[in-house]
Amino acid sequence: MNPQKLIATVATLGAGLVATKAISLAWKGVTGHEPPKAIDDDGEISVVEVIIFAAVSAAVAAAVRSYVVRGTKKWLDA
Repeated sequence: MNPQKLIATVATLGAGLVATKAISLAWKGVTGHEPPKAIDDDGEISVVEVIIFAAVSAAVAAAVRSYVVRGTKKWLDA
């Protein structure tokens, strides 16, 4: 395996954990309750809320991954 890909993968996992915690804290700060983990059967979480959370989470994950991969490449090429 390419060392650059391995380092980028490990860095992405670490950054992903930090981003997940940041998204959870931001969600709780904005909405006042915990982020949805899954669609529950008791109806406390609306489908719209789940979709919004999923979209925000996916956007942040894509941005973090892109930033980490570019940063890793720049760091290894230097």
